[in-house]
Amino acid sequence: MPLFIKKERKKSKYFRVLSTKLEKKKEEVLEELQEKHKEVARWAKKKGIKVEEIAHRGARGLTAGIATSAIVLSAGATQSGELPRKDLRNQKEIRRDVSDVGIRSGVKARKDVTGEVGETLQGVNPYNEKEISKRLSKVLKIPVKAELDGIRLNTTYGIMGYESHLSCYPGDNLSTHFHSDTEFRKFAGAGMAGGPGAWGYLAPNREALSTKEIEREKYYFVAQTFLSPNWGTPAVKNWFHHRKMVVVNPKNGVVVIGVLEDAGPEPWTGSSFGGSPEVVEELDLAHTGPHVLMYFVDDPKDQIPLGRYGI
Repeated sequence: MPLFIKKERKKSKYFRVLSTKLEKKKEEVLEELQEKHKEVARWAKKKGIKVEEIAHRGARGLTAGIATSAIVLSAGATQSGELPRKDLRNQKEIRRDVSDVGIRSGVKARKDVTGEVGETLQGVNPYNEKEISKRLSKVLKIPVKAELDGIRLNTTYGIMGYESHLSCYPGDNLSTHFHSDTEFRKFAGAGMAGGPGAWGYLAPNREALSTKEIEREKYYFVAQTFLSPNWGTPAVKNWFHHRKMVVVNPKNGVVVIGVLEDAGPEPWTGSSFGGSPEVVEELDLAHTGPHVLMYFVDDPKDQIPLGRYGI
């Protein structure tokens, strides 16, 4: 018994040392955040939110509160799968580096195809790829395919998870990512993934970021490319990069065109796909449920714009 007590005390000592170090690191990071992002700190104080709670709410894959505050605040990471927090709606943009011109937010189709799409999919087995691709191609007037160039995904129907924003370039974070006050207020709550997608950054730096890259991140998809029956070579992996896809919410007929910019989710999550905050918002998955259809769009000349279909 005495030996058992001695071991417990020794273990507690190590824990106290680690806890003290993490607490010190947390305070250092919080001070740095308040110095570099004073506007965020002022806003949080006005709303009655502690600065460290911002990190705690946005932790991605971390469970220790102290580690979350120390690591996430410096990296800008957040948990995938959460909808934007309501208490962030009044938050203002910290810095805007790209003009609003040509940047779309909350795009709505000029021609509403939701009713037509919903009607054409009614009663169809969601796993009947041949029939669905035929009907979607006809109603959307674009080539929709379950298989393209002999390559396919592991599934064309499944649950879409809510993803965080990808870093477009090294150093991109919540204070630099958005390009209008509207975007920041609406989508900042989704947080940052803390890094690029599976194929790297969209641009080498902020200066090189173009409207095309911005649109790609805004309407990006995630798919389990690593589960594709064609997987196994660098050529196939690169083939999926920027691959244009169409996602349809069969419950409401909403259609979004986007590109693959990341690989996932892991099979154990239960999800087959992922979508950017903008994509999930457009599809209105929060109200209809997370099941979607995802197919390839045969667009070799890159003529079909990204976003809500119909513009």
